[in-house]
Amino acid sequence: MPSVLLAEDEFLIRAVMIDALSSAGLECIEAPTGQAALDVVTGSTPLAVIIVDIGLPDMSGEKVIEAALRHRPDVPIIRCSGNNAPPAVHGPRIHVFAKPYSVEELAKFVASLVREA
Repeated sequence: MPSVLLAEDEFLIRAVMIDALSSAGLECIEAPTGQAALDVVTGSTPLAVIIVDIGLPDMSGEKVIEAALRHRPDVPIIRCSGNNAPPAVHGPRIHVFAKPYSVEELAKFVASLVREA
């Protein structure tokens, strides 16, 4: 089962996303902080997709995205933010979902990225 890293500090959003991703046949690795996300990104666990909330409590999600670009060069990244500021990091593997987003839409998009890989 493909694994998805979900870096999101809001418990309820994580819980709903985990259910949606599980329904799409994906395993979800939770990271409620930027450091927890960095530990997974720099580790050896295979990842199919990385979802990053920009407003993490201990650091900007942009730092997680930068680390993911270095350590996981082939893994698509989904940047989630309620802030309309332009992304600090750009690239063909970075997809943007504005908050609030439809959980079902995001789960379908993640599943499509996994199928394409």
